[in-house]
Amino acid sequence: MEKSTVIRRNQILKMLAESEELKTSSLSDYFDVTTETIRKDLLYLQNTGAVKKLHGRVRLSTKGSDTPLDLRTFQMRNEKTLIAKQAVRMVENNSTVYIDGGSTALEIAKLLNQKEGLVVITTSLSAANYIAKQNNTVYIASGFVEGPSMIIHGPLLFESIKQFKPVISFMGTNGVLFHDGPTSKNFSDIEAKNAIVLNSNIAVVVCDSSKFSESGMLQYTSWSNIDFLITDSGIPAASKEQLEKQTKIIIAEEK
Repeated sequence: MEKSTVIRRNQILKMLAESEELKTSSLSDYFDVTTETIRKDLLYLQNTGAVKKLHGRVRLSTKGSDTPLDLRTFQMRNEKTLIAKQAVRMVENNSTVYIDGGSTALEIAKLLNQKEGLVVITTSLSAANYIAKQNNTVYIASGFVEGPSMIIHGPLLFESIKQFKPVISFMGTNGVLFHDGPTSKNFSDIEAKNAIVLNSNIAVVVCDSSKFSESGMLQYTSWSNIDFLITDSGIPAASKEQLEKQTKIIIAEEK
């Protein structure tokens, strides 16, 4: 596949993350390519599960439990980068760190090259790929990889992860609306995630503010077990006021 094709298809995903639905003719005009070229792009993206083609239009796909990780990294990208920078400031050299699955946690993994001598445990193959290229050691939990998320799940996860006692853990979450703690979409992850939280000296949840207007499926721990929540300035005032009663909130901002 030509580099220009890859760039164009990634750009289409970025545009859809911002606009949700686009006209095929608009994409053809924007990239100055034929409608047939765009049709092939959209067919490829639909086959990956990222988008859904409609008559003369395209929108993000809602099929399945996981949005492709490459797509999620484009959503709230600036906010996730700020959150990751704030999180990395909490990491000390030569310590043990847990990196959860998810796009915000992946941004943290990318920045761990600023540290050295770390032992990093993760359930994210994408995160492990970045960490393996750094001056740090990475341990990958046992289990199976499900869907496009590149995250390890399954009944073996708890047994492989309960032995670790990180200095600090960075946990992800799905929507937190109507819940008293961070959530996951996978039942098989609940026990393992809670174990990591309880085994960590410092447990941190990292999420962008969009999660406060979405409801998740399964709560894996309570906010009272979380030492810090790092999010962006878009967190609703009511959510912030309620959560501050249970954990410490850090708003990630430009320095």
